Amino acid sequence: MSKSNRKQGWNPYSSNIQRFSIYPSIRSPEERHLRVGDVIVVNIFDVDERGNGIVQYGGLRITIPNAISGSRVKVKIIRIHGDTAIGHIIGVLSESSAEY
Repeated sequence: MSKSNRKQGWNPYSSNIQRFSIYPSIRSPEERHLRVGDVIVVNIFDVDERGNGIVQYGGLRITIPNAISGSRVKVKIIRIHGDTAIGHIIGVLSESSAEY
C-alpha cells in the first residue's frame, strides 16, 4: 500500500480542537483589529517633528495631522500600513492645557 492510499488519522496536536468545544470563542478587546473607517477616541501623547500627533492603540502607531499633545480627540482611521496608521480628527473632546 502506497503512502497516498493510506487513510490519514486524526492528530490532536495539529487539529483545531477549539471547533469541538461547547464553549464559544470570545475575543478579548485587545484582540480587536483596527480597520479603515473605524472611529476611535484617543489621547494624543506626543508630537513628531512634522507636527503630527502620535498615539499607540492596540499595537499600532497612529499619526494624526495637526494634533496637539495632551488633547483628547475623536479620530477616523484613513489608512493602515503595517504597524502604522493614519487618522484624521473628526472632533476634539478636550483641548490640551499646554501653552506654546
